[in-house]
Amino acid sequence: MGAETDRRDEIIRRVMERLDEILCSYQGRGHQTVYIDLDSLALFSGLILYGQVKAENYEYEYNPAIDRDETAVSIYRKLAPQTRWRVGRHTQIEQIRMNALRQFSKMGVPEYHGQIYYPDTRTFLICGEILPYEIFQLFVDMPEAEKLYIVPYPFRSDGEKPKYYSFAPDEGAKERMKQYVEHKFEEMCRIVHEKSKDTYTIPPIT
Repeated sequence: MGAETDRRDEIIRRVMERLDEILCSYQGRGHQTVYIDLDSLALFSGLILYGQVKAENYEYEYNPAIDRDETAVSIYRKLAPQTRWRVGRHTQIEQIRMNALRQFSKMGVPEYHGQIYYPDTRTFLICGEILPYEIFQLFVDMPEAEKLYIVPYPFRSDGEKPKYYSFAPDEGAKERMKQYVEHKFEEMCRIVHEKSKDTYTIPPIT
């Protein structure tokens, strides 16, 4: 019994570590970690371990001269006005995004719904950091979505080919995510209510 528990705990720990590496791989200003919210991390890890979220990984060829690829540049420029993306800065993140967009160019015409979304294939694409709770929110806001692709920071010191990852929740997992998001919202409202016992007025930010 003890050995089985230790083995299970070790598997859970490894899944959490890998999620941290995949979802929060971009170092620098604003760098996050999945461990900031252990509740959502535990739920997401459990959904993966019990097969309710199918996770897969894929190798791809990174093109360092992607800014010469007219298709990638065109897709990037069309999306940039809908996002906070910069155009023409020739930064590393710009190249990473264009490589990802080129990789997924056969999935249809992308739109921006908080993240890059391909309505034809009902998939999200993320090049950057995202926490498990934010993933739940994506599927709650867009229940018709079927899959999420994550493109982590692609450069490795050991010379491995870069990888991207997909996460596809089944209907049961989507329902668990929805329940979790609703519970967190209710909890937040309760805390706000408890901390504002005095009469309050609606602030001018609404």
